[in-house]
Amino acid sequence: MMTDEGVELAVTWPRPGGLWRRLFASLIDYLVIFVALYALVAALFLMTDGGVKGRFWLNWKTCQSASLKGTGDPVLSRYDWQVCATSFFGLPVARWAAGTSTDAQSKAVSTLSIDLDSNGNFRTAALDLGFLQVLVLATYLLVMEGAFSRSLGKGVLALFVHDELDWHREGLALQKAVCRQLVKFLGYLPATLVGAFFAFQTWKTVPAPTLNYSRLEIVIAFAASALAILWPCWIALTVALGNEPIHDRVAGTTVRVLEVDQ
Repeated sequence: MMTDEGVELAVTWPRPGGLWRRLFASLIDYLVIFVALYALVAALFLMTDGGVKGRFWLNWKTCQSASLKGTGDPVLSRYDWQVCATSFFGLPVARWAAGTSTDAQSKAVSTLSIDLDSNGNFRTAALDLGFLQVLVLATYLLVMEGAFSRSLGKGVLALFVHDELDWHREGLALQKAVCRQLVKFLGYLPATLVGAFFAFQTWKTVPAPTLNYSRLEIVIAFAASALAILWPCWIALTVALGNEPIHDRVAGTTVRVLEVDQ
């Protein structure tokens, strides 16, 4: 910038946010969304009698042995069953019966998973909302960074998202905020679409020991999963090398440590 005397002064930027600081901030943000999503799915699970469930990246389950009652189906009877559940502070977000059967001759293992209602009875497949987690996380970051230039995680780790053209501004312009999140989560988009496709494809269907997926569907799912792993690894490597990641370069933003005297 220029002073009244015409002398050009360089803008002194705060130091960049390092890899570990940014990773821990991202973890905090995911935990915030994780709790909110689990609370939502727990409510929907109860309201729909198990018709909606949620399985997310972070999850824990409990299983216990069970036996079939009131059915003479020979196909189901040959399975060894466990009743499994995922819960959120004691509230179930998914409940299902998992069966395994080993062929006596070929020793091939067959598995079968059937969703359960609140009374423990078999039901048609529930709608799995696990594919929403990336969309919800991106929306949360867009709103927080657009309004305050930092999310809860970044606030805890003293990080601030600056506009490279106006580093004193608090809150990113809508265009920059949207662009930043779109590019940041671009690598997850195929996996999200694939997850949504399979969730709606299996919704309300009757489970079978063998799911009929085409070779093309399997290849697409594998490629989407690989991209979802490689994309954040590339971003992390870029930050570790001291460079701006792709989403900051495209959006014209930079993540810096919030200095005390700012």
